[in-house]
Amino acid sequence: MGFIFSSYSQNTSSPYTRYGYGSLVDAGSGLSKSMGGLSFGLRPKGFINSGNPASYTAIDSMTFRFELGAEAKLSTYSDKNANQTTFDANLSYMALQFPITRWLGVSAGILPYSFVGYDFYQTDVQPSSMTNGSLNSQYDYEGKGGLTQAYFGLGVSPFRNFSVGVNVEYNFGDIEHTSDVSFTTSAFRSMCQSKKISVSDFNWLAGVQYEFDLDDQKHMTVGLVYEPKAEMNANATQQIFVSGVDTVNIVNEDGFETPMTVGFGVACGFSERFQVGLDYKRQNWSDVKYFGEKPFADRNRISAGAEFLPNKNSKRYLERIHYRLGANYSDSYIKMGGDQLNEFALSAGLGFPLKKGLNPTVINLSFEYGNMGSTADDKVREQYCKLMLSATINERWFVKRKIE
Repeated sequence: MGFIFSSYSQNTSSPYTRYGYGSLVDAGSGLSKSMGGLSFGLRPKGFINSGNPASYTAIDSMTFRFELGAEAKLSTYSDKNANQTTFDANLSYMALQFPITRWLGVSAGILPYSFVGYDFYQTDVQPSSMTNGSLNSQYDYEGKGGLTQAYFGLGVSPFRNFSVGVNVEYNFGDIEHTSDVSFTTSAFRSMCQSKKISVSDFNWLAGVQYEFDLDDQKHMTVGLVYEPKAEMNANATQQIFVSGVDTVNIVNEDGFETPMTVGFGVACGFSERFQVGLDYKRQNWSDVKYFGEKPFADRNRISAGAEFLPNKNSKRYLERIHYRLGANYSDSYIKMGGDQLNEFALSAGLGFPLKKGLNPTVINLSFEYGNMGSTADDKVREQYCKLMLSATINERWFVKRKIE
């Protein structure tokens, strides 16, 4: 059995997005994505870190910050019989951040939660006694949509080196999955099944960070995040159509949830030139309902990354560039044939400041290579190269001007 992609214009074109809510997106800015997805222990003074709202207090008290990101992805899918290459591009996120006081920071933005986008078919030939030979069949799969998250967050530093924060999240979106099976003989009836989901609901994410001063030039930050399991308001329908027989409609008004998430991270900084970090994240997807069932597996993700900034005040431009590396490994929440998929990714990036000084505007360029699944047991292997471009705009809006 082989597969063939049709032409499709969507945020993603992975066949794995036909399961559940699609391909999950871990929150992160251009800085985070080029460092393997780190966020829990990071306290960037020049970038937004929505992955841990406690980091909002790290912003300079006179700075307004805005970030906008986009990405392009070249993917290759292969099984034992065929391979196919697709290209996708989309706007990925936008966010802003500003201080209220020296101990209170605010952030808001729109982030992707998941993507669904695929259009492919598979053919199969099986021996059949009813046709006195073989039975040819074709399976067509198509899906589109995804979930989006809008958030508003506050970060507070009640005392030195300690910060706590919370994001109020509104998750919304529409997802549609359609599958058809048809046969070359009228002895078998074709069948079409579609699932349409429209969901919306609120949730929250809490985080804390504590910074240890190891000496005058070294510090370490420990971060924790927690997001509770949430039941989503949903309007979902399933329709099953059998050619020449009947159409069955099923309405689901509940039975859709998002998982409880916990995360831990640590980041170490050496002056303002070098920082390295490690994150661990767990999502309890096995306890999540989807169309009233629990078809998923728990997801674990480990991320590691580093950044090097030679000298932000140097007259040489190459010494003011941010150099970043990262990697992550995760279990997918998707199960295929009882087996859980795994994904591995390597990332690298550069941050190009547009001028010298405190918190300049930075253009972030990131590259990521990822690998998911395998060709064993009639599965599909996905390999991709992703190019991410974002702009972190820092403006000093809160400076009191003197009138002479």
